[in-house]
Amino acid sequence: MYNYGFPYQQQPMTDIGQVNSEQEAVNAYVAAGRSKIMFSADDKTVFVKCVSMNGQVSMDIFDRRSLAPVSAAPEYVTREELNTMLEALKSPKKAVKTEVAE
Repeated sequence: MYNYGFPYQQQPMTDIGQVNSEQEAVNAYVAAGRSKIMFSADDKTVFVKCVSMNGQVSMDIFDRRSLAPVSAAPEYVTREELNTMLEALKSPKKAVKTEVAE
């Protein structure tokens, strides 16, 4: 085997493109053993079409949406509320009298 100094260039397994509709994404050609990521023209939907080596086609559709920021406001208990709860735990419980049938 001869090496002429040219590195072996493997073709990419994934292609990226843009489509105008879902039907255009469904009809897009993808070679066997390859994947294609397609963005809609309005940039709201992402289509991922994969074709296995035996020709089986699968396509996933994702909606792109912005996420609302998560509020970082934890719930706190005031010192007065804490003391009230601690006093309720410390107070002796009333004994309940039960009658035993003889």
